[in-house]
Amino acid sequence: MFEERTFRFLHRAFAALFILYVVLPLAITAVVAFSDDNVVRFPIRGFSGRWFGVFFNDAQWINAAWNSLQIALITAAMSMVLALPASYALANGKKARPVLQTLLILPLFVPGVVLGISVAMGLGSINLFGYDLFGSRILVACAHTLWALPLAITVLIPTFETLDKSLMEAAGDLGASPLRAFFNVIMPVAMTGIVSAGLFAFITSLNEFIMALFLTTRDTQTLPVMLWLSLRSSATPQIAVASFVLAGSVFTAVGLAYAWFTLSRRRREPTAF
Repeated sequence: MFEERTFRFLHRAFAALFILYVVLPLAITAVVAFSDDNVVRFPIRGFSGRWFGVFFNDAQWINAAWNSLQIALITAAMSMVLALPASYALANGKKARPVLQTLLILPLFVPGVVLGISVAMGLGSINLFGYDLFGSRILVACAHTLWALPLAITVLIPTFETLDKSLMEAAGDLGASPLRAFFNVIMPVAMTGIVSAGLFAFITSLNEFIMALFLTTRDTQTLPVMLWLSLRSSATPQIAVASFVLAGSVFTAVGLAYAWFTLSRRRREPTAF
């Protein structure tokens, strides 16, 4: 009995410390964002929202936030277009799966500096129909996809593995082509996993800094890059506001996904009469 109580206490204490470790930096950033000081200082001397006004009236910061959002959306779209067929094939294939899956997740183990330089040298010099790829949002999204794609595949493979294999057979017996059966039968059933994979890809791109530092120009700088450049020149609470906005974007995306999951689950539940 004593050992069981001790274990429960240690378990709860460890969980509380872990939550504190995760939440405390975010809480401090949020408090500093509402500081009335001219420099980053904690504890703050007074509360004010003026730095939010400075941030949202600064065209450079807004442009960086808009760039981050666009690149993250493009990355999520590219990752899902590639991850859906690859994950479905891997989930239903057994022979070459270990080798192919290892190759697909390999970019996760490559340093971002190496990937950034490689993409800059390999794709940055390409001029596509008069459009210079270097410094473009498309190029940054391509680089981010190298990290986002393995995460999306890792989420989608278990999703497709748990699906009833007879669904495709039944759709085929009814005259549906494999492609039509995949879009009309498999994807609706696997939508929770698909949304989760897309969310992982979106957040990965939104927070990525190293590759964006090598691949962006002044016009396409992302919010993490702007944060780093601002920290080098000055340390005002405007940086905390930018961090607050970035973290808030992630939490908003997760919250919307969770709300969608909840509504979808309720719709699938049978209604009691």
